[in-house]
Amino acid sequence: MEHLSKPQQAHSALRPKSQPEYDSMGFNPMRLDWTSESPRSQIFYKGGHYMGEVPIWPDGSIDTTCNTFQNAKRLMEEVYVPTCKLVTWGDLKKSKKIDLNRFSLDYQASGYLKYVPDFHSTGGSMQREETTTGRKIGGKGEDRDEVGSTFYHGCKGHWLLHDVKENGLNQPIQGVIFKSHIDDEYNIHIHPGSVRQGVFGMVDDDDNELIIWDAYNAFDEIDPLPIEDWMKIFARPQFDGQIPTCMNLVYSYTHLEIQVSGAWKDEKEDMDVNWRAKVREFSKKVSKKFNGKPLNIYIGYDSRHEGIEDIQIESIKKSMTRSIKNEPAIRFVPEFKMLDISKIPEYTREYGNQSTEFTYSRFLIPYLENYEGFSMFIDNDFIWKRPLWEMFYFLHPDNAVACVQYEHELEKMSPTKMGGEKNVMYPKKLWSSFMIFNNSHEDCKKLTPDIINTESGEYLHQFKWTDKIDRIPDKYILTEGMSDDDKRHHAVHYTRGGPWIKGMDCSEIKHLELYNTFLDNDK
Repeated sequence: MEHLSKPQQAHSALRPKSQPEYDSMGFNPMRLDWTSESPRSQIFYKGGHYMGEVPIWPDGSIDTTCNTFQNAKRLMEEVYVPTCKLVTWGDLKKSKKIDLNRFSLDYQASGYLKYVPDFHSTGGSMQREETTTGRKIGGKGEDRDEVGSTFYHGCKGHWLLHDVKENGLNQPIQGVIFKSHIDDEYNIHIHPGSVRQGVFGMVDDDDNELIIWDAYNAFDEIDPLPIEDWMKIFARPQFDGQIPTCMNLVYSYTHLEIQVSGAWKDEKEDMDVNWRAKVREFSKKVSKKFNGKPLNIYIGYDSRHEGIEDIQIESIKKSMTRSIKNEPAIRFVPEFKMLDISKIPEYTREYGNQSTEFTYSRFLIPYLENYEGFSMFIDNDFIWKRPLWEMFYFLHPDNAVACVQYEHELEKMSPTKMGGEKNVMYPKKLWSSFMIFNNSHEDCKKLTPDIINTESGEYLHQFKWTDKIDRIPDKYILTEGMSDDDKRHHAVHYTRGGPWIKGMDCSEIKHLELYNTFLDNDK
């Protein structure tokens, strides 16, 4: 096969020509013009053609003599599909050629959080859980089946994220690069695996792999894969070490897709045939934990700070509206609560060596929610540019809390924090600035008013009260004054303070343009 080394060569090689008959395939392949309009518009979202099976033997070798293999080889050698490359998530981040924000579950997570307090997934539809509130799914005339598919994909994303964290990515996701001829940017269309695409980006593991069909040679430093090397990737052991018995090939006009099936180990009929049942049982567990109570968000409140908590709430609302503008059926709107100690009579702890009025009271949230449902806590000095929905996914329903477990070196932090106060360093610094509580968890029930009023800051902020902690990657939060300025992020955390602190010199504070945007709107 002639490997294409330049984008222009790829373009010319893939221009339409007279097309030979492929009788053995049962269809004629199509040469796309990658130099003009988007190839996606040329194929009109056709479903593709099933090409057949390629057997896989118990030792992981593949049958290169079968018709399906030979037909796929012809398509690759005669350049009916682009060159195939194996790239990693680390390669994607390093290249900066692809919009990585597309590797998320923002859209699905919204519908998921809206309905999971009362429903669990049964596949393409939804089933009501027995809850104490008996909330209805929506307004008059709203049919729950209209959102069933989105809800299912949200449930699948939550389960899949934890399965990938535990078992790894069984096989690469697969995609084809498209190029916008308007703004000269690249995008990747992933299929099969739109939910896996989101999980792929959320896990943020540089070693996770992606098959890319690269007509534009966007990844020119990576060599194309010969057909056997490409197929052998899918013949590797997966699902608890099982080797599949065959791979099914689909020709999708722009690329080839592989789906594996069967398993040689234990002579199972199919590989992990119960994964849909696993999604259903996982969503049932989450729904029962919600018990009809919608997710709420507590914002830290300090009477000395001038309205920063209101600006944060406005930024959260705007980010949610911007993400899903015209689809109220799946738009999740959380309940916001101010964590104001003047309104919590149970909180009697004397003000001591602490940064804010909510330094310790944040750990009262499970108690304030009667140890039911799920709640988020956010320091008051966050401003959001993208939704926080998908961050909920990192909390497993069997664990007590999820938080951003910062992995930076402490010496990178400023020696001072808001208002010029000394920045005391300690293990798990900043972990408690953003937390998602599983309020009914037995460890969260340890957080009683008596404990919050008397226990040490070390016990509370260093999570001595639980070892059931899930990690939210710190890629979601840009910590002002510490993170790289070009870091992709959903929110900025102004740990050094800002204009909301009276008399503070803010000349060295970065990223205040985001804060000022919402300040102007507020006025």
